[in-house]
Amino acid sequence: MVTSRTIQKGNSPSQKDIISEIECYLPNFPKNVTCKKKTFKNWSGEIEVDNIPFCIPHSNEEVISVVNWAWKENYKLRAVGQSHNWSPLILETELLETELLETESTAKNRVILMDLSKHFTLVNIEHHSQFSIVTAQTGVLMETLMTKMENKGVGFIATPAPGDLTLGGVLAIGGHGTAIKAVDETLQPGHTFGSLSNTILSLSAVVWDTESQQYTIKRFERSDPNCAPLLTHLGSALILEVQFQAGKNQRLRCQSFTDIPAAELFAQPKDSKKNRTFSHFLDKSGRAEIILFPFTDIPWLKVWSVAPTKPVSSVEVKAPYNYPFSDNIPPAISNILDNILSHFPQITSEISKIQYELAHASLQGDGKDIWGWSKNLLLYVKPTTLRVTANGYAVLTRRADIQLVLNKFYTELQRLMRKFASQGRYPINGPIEVRVTGLDDPADVMHKGAVVPSLSAIRPHLDHPEWDVAVWLDVLTFPDTPYSIEFCHQFEQWLFKEFDGSYASARVEWSKGWAYSSNAAWEDKHVLTKIIPTSFTDGLPADNNWRSAVATLQKYDPHHVFRSPLLDKLFPD
Repeated sequence: MVTSRTIQKGNSPSQKDIISEIECYLPNFPKNVTCKKKTFKNWSGEIEVDNIPFCIPHSNEEVISVVNWAWKENYKLRAVGQSHNWSPLILETELLETELLETESTAKNRVILMDLSKHFTLVNIEHHSQFSIVTAQTGVLMETLMTKMENKGVGFIATPAPGDLTLGGVLAIGGHGTAIKAVDETLQPGHTFGSLSNTILSLSAVVWDTESQQYTIKRFERSDPNCAPLLTHLGSALILEVQFQAGKNQRLRCQSFTDIPAAELFAQPKDSKKNRTFSHFLDKSGRAEIILFPFTDIPWLKVWSVAPTKPVSSVEVKAPYNYPFSDNIPPAISNILDNILSHFPQITSEISKIQYELAHASLQGDGKDIWGWSKNLLLYVKPTTLRVTANGYAVLTRRADIQLVLNKFYTELQRLMRKFASQGRYPINGPIEVRVTGLDDPADVMHKGAVVPSLSAIRPHLDHPEWDVAVWLDVLTFPDTPYSIEFCHQFEQWLFKEFDGSYASARVEWSKGWAYSSNAAWEDKHVLTKIIPTSFTDGLPADNNWRSAVATLQKYDPHHVFRSPLLDKLFPD
């Protein structure tokens, strides 16, 4: 019996908008576990695969039964949440439905996805004298989690902007926000300026047990060296529950500026005209983000600051997503804009100017200066926003060199844009985004002997203790925009050459686009096998670097049940 429902292409790829559902029959599959064949689609729609088995376990026992079934039946199993990801850490590019139906017996297509977002959503919060401990199952959505934390008086300093991410998805790729310590600020117990992975105190993972010769659930304390690779595991493990620290919740103020030229924000370090460089705002408040539309001169700058009491000019907000002009874009409109820019790229500059003018006009009202609990200001991206793809990198450097990194980045980006435009090519039609965070410093963790997340893009570099921040650089564009891969390839080649370890060093942002060949992302062999491993090896201890992390992940998943094709490229045998 087949049941199905159809949704037009371009709708939200979250699990609530699955395009089709078909009853799933797999050989020897655990009878008590729900299994359906559905369509998987990632955030930008670049990866869409029909008729993939999805299982929905209710308990740890059901999880283990499915994992051991997958091992014995030679299936790959990957946890899936809201699919808000760009890199193919779960599934690769399109597979036709007929291919899956006809060749389902082949090892390549023996894949099952596990959705924990339905039943693995429990949250418990315990208060201690200086901080709180949150125990949460990894299927819970970030907005739900942060709401429960807010109700108990605790929160994060910074988080990813979308609220529809699962906690497990955020931790898998080292999800982050934007925040460093303001000049006059003291880090409060339970908080960190690094990624959310750095808040973890313990976790429960599904791992191979050599004694029983099967997959079981094992708890890892943050002080356990074997925990280090699991803190940011890239989908190469299955984490069911975590305990993480949380500090006292904060009220924040967020001011939006649309009148500061990019030339000032990205100015050279020696030029701090009117004190409006990006570094100036970071020194003052520690929390800021730049959104710059291509071929425009003035970005949308957001600046957050800790504000226990409401400033007179601020508008109090009691819910997240306070920028409706950027958040409430129907998928059909996003698709139309994508189609127009793909066929008429020469109008890119005009579209960008319209986007800036819309943001500028919209931010003259209540959204210009808002105030409220941290959740309501840190969550500002909804599924109904433009479905663009993005590259992403973290550049580790000294706080004193943030402005130098930004100036180099902006100068090269403008050079490349002009070069391509002179050839009648407009490969970038989405905004450029800049954020800055601290590093995943174990000193922030309220656990004696806490280990550093092995594969976090912002793990500290021991050879450069002076590097204390990470500058996150993202360039966005609609999928399949002509010449976008070529542009990103040239930009990436420059980036790794410029930030080569002399004053800064670049690592890839796992959830985004990277390793650009001349034809596709995630394909450049030199980046995959040399640059990335080296960035997690040089200056790092032998017992917690790329090689040791891969070995530990191999030990806990010797049958590669959790491996994806991209991980096979990164972790070759």
